[in-house]
Amino acid sequence: MTVSLKTKAVLICLLIFIAGFACGFFAKSILYNKSEYQFQHDFEKLEPLTKALGLSDVQKAILFNVLAEHKNEINDIMKQVDPKIKIQLHMMRENIRSILDENQKTIYARLLKEYEIRQIDNGY
Repeated sequence: MTVSLKTKAVLICLLIFIAGFACGFFAKSILYNKSEYQFQHDFEKLEPLTKALGLSDVQKAILFNVLAEHKNEINDIMKQVDPKIKIQLHMMRENIRSILDENQKTIYARLLKEYEIRQIDNGY
């Protein structure tokens, strides 16, 4: 069976896209190195919550244990889900990039970088 030149070109482009996707995904996971999801929302931070509620030392100790117990359970769940979310986010962002012109891609890259910095600053 003979494969046309056009089919070969499409297959090569597809192979390059898949290789680029894989390299980008692994490079980002290595460079970013946030391998573990950490659940913490501003509401669940111990100090602001204990002050706002005026908790006693005993209540603070119990609250700390409750938050720690649930945080570990949530982290265990998110460890299983997190890689799938990262893959979907990467694919979504690549699809968005594919519809943008070069100027828009530059702006989009800057917006993503700013978003990632905010996420790191917020402890996510």
